[in-house]
Parts: sequence; structure tokens; C-alpha cells
Amino acid sequence: MKRSSIDLMRPKVAYERVIKQRKIDGKSFFQRYNKNFVKICCPACGGNGQDTFKKNGFRHKICNNCKTLYCSPRPTEDLLMIFYNDWDSPRMWTEVLLKSDKERKFLQYQPRIAKIVSLMKKNHTKGGGVAVDLGAGSGAFALCLQKTKFFADVIALDLSEACVNACKNAGLNAQLKTINAMPDDSIDLICLNDLIEHLFDPYSFLLECYRTLREDGYISIATPNGVGFDFKIMKDRTVNITPPEHIQYFNPDSLELILRRAGFNTIFLETPGELDVQMVLQEKSRGFAIDDRNEFIAYLLEQDDKILNRFQKFLSESGLSSHMLCLAQK
Repeated sequence: MKRSSIDLMRPKVAYERVIKQRKIDGKSFFQRYNKNFVKICCPACGGNGQDTFKKNGFRHKICNNCKTLYCSPRPTEDLLMIFYNDWDSPRMWTEVLLKSDKERKFLQYQPRIAKIVSLMKKNHTKGGGVAVDLGAGSGAFALCLQKTKFFADVIALDLSEACVNACKNAGLNAQLKTINAMPDDSIDLICLNDLIEHLFDPYSFLLECYRTLREDGYISIATPNGVGFDFKIMKDRTVNITPPEHIQYFNPDSLELILRRAGFNTIFLETPGELDVQMVLQEKSRGFAIDDRNEFIAYLLEQDDKILNRFQKFLSESGLSSHMLCLAQK
């Protein structure tokens, strides 16, 4: 199977260092601060969950109602800010993202934005509005939004001064703030790219997004699917399970549920991921054993590129990939 996409998106040597550091930082952070963690109910529906596994010390639960996978107890918002500002692994991951910006624009961002704009047009939305990229990083996604010329203004928001400066240097309207500081009814599209899985309280955050959107405005969310292929196969060995960075993993049903609770109507939700099989193969090469309970999957992963590519396409088209893209409307 072609592995160029995962190597381009996640350069091997740098990514291996990040994985190692995430484990070190996660365990150290847990040991230092876990006495100050807080217990929560399911972040999607408010229901109760049952314990499933621990990773880096963090207890993971699965909601009995909507099957959302989440950490509880979890760090408070203040503790999460300490982690992102003072610990090495978030900085190292940002560096990987910066190095793979061009590849991500081509492989991930441009197709995603083309889909979003196409859906907005199909829904009779006229261009000329304001789009906001939340947690904009280097500005790669915001630049792709700007390139469509569908929006009169594209605003890149981030809480990192270095990221805001990088966005400004790229010619973007960049601001050091988050959605809470934006005026009511002022935005036509909000984009959350791999952000909602990091938030202490995603429901309250979505309410803030709703407040700032104009009538009939949109929110786009890209996030892991907690019931996707590699999650089901590898469970706690899944590379996307990285507490305290990621602390919840929605699924298609629970993402739609939390959006509905916040007042949104979901108009599109798919799992367009392309890396599921590659990620499982990568972990297999690191020593992950697919045991007898997954005998068929073990057999499947030994097949040639043609079959593996067909299987990946099946996962993506059937809502079973571990990456979700959703567009919802106010």
C-alpha cells in the first residue's frame, strides 16, 4: 500500500520523537497534577460512562449512552493551558505541522475546503462573508480559505503569539484571541480543525461559536472518530489517543448530538480519512500484535496494495474511518 501520504503528513523521524515525548510528558503531567483533576460526565450527552483503559495514567471512559470516549477525571482549563505553554510535546508537534504545511495544504486542507464551500453554495449561501479559522497555527488552512475568494475576510485566531506572528507574516488577518472575544452575530463560517478533542468543555465552547455566528452561519469540525477503524483495532495503542492533549473522541452520532444540544443542525457528516490502514500497519511495524481475536484483520493487512487501498476506500465511504468532517448550520 502507498505510504507516501502518511510520511508526508507525519515525517517519520520527527513524528517518532513526538510520540516518545508525548508519552514522557503525559505521564509526568499526570503525576504532577492529577490530584487537581476534575470528574466529568460525558461531554457529548451528559451521561455516565464506564471505565475502559488508562493511558499515561489518564482514565478513559466510554459513555453508556452515546459511546463517546473521554477522559475523566481530567485537567482543568488552567492546567491544560500550563501543558500547552510549558511542556515540550505540544511545541514539537507544532514544529512537525509547520514542516508539513505544504503537504497538508495539498493532501488535506484544499479538498476539505473545497467540500465546505461546495456544500455552502449548494445550500444557497452567497459568498462575501467572514470566515474564522480557530487555532490557526501557521495559517495554512486560513490561507487555503483565502485562496477560494469565496469570503470577503478570513480571520486567523490563535492563543500563541508565535502562531499569530506567523499568520501575519503570511499576509493573514491574525488576532491573538479565541472565539469568546468575538462579537455576537459577526461570523459566517467557523472552522475547528483538530481542536474540539482538546477542549475541557466542548459544549460550552460550541455555545460560544453559536453566539458569534450570523443567522444561517456555519461551523465546520474536523476531529477524530472514536469508533473508527484504528481506534477499534488498537484501542489505547491508537496514536491519536494522546492525553492530556486529546481528552475526548466523539463519533458520528455523538458529534451530531452535541451540535444539536448547542442549537446546530448538521447538514453534512462523513469520515473521509485516508490513513487508517497506514496507521495500523505503522503500529504493526513497531511491534503491535494483532491477536487471534482479529485474525481476519491480521490476514487482511497482509494483502497487496490493491486490496488495502480498496479497504481504505470502504472505511472512508462507510463512515468507519477514524477521521470525521462535519458541517453544521445555525
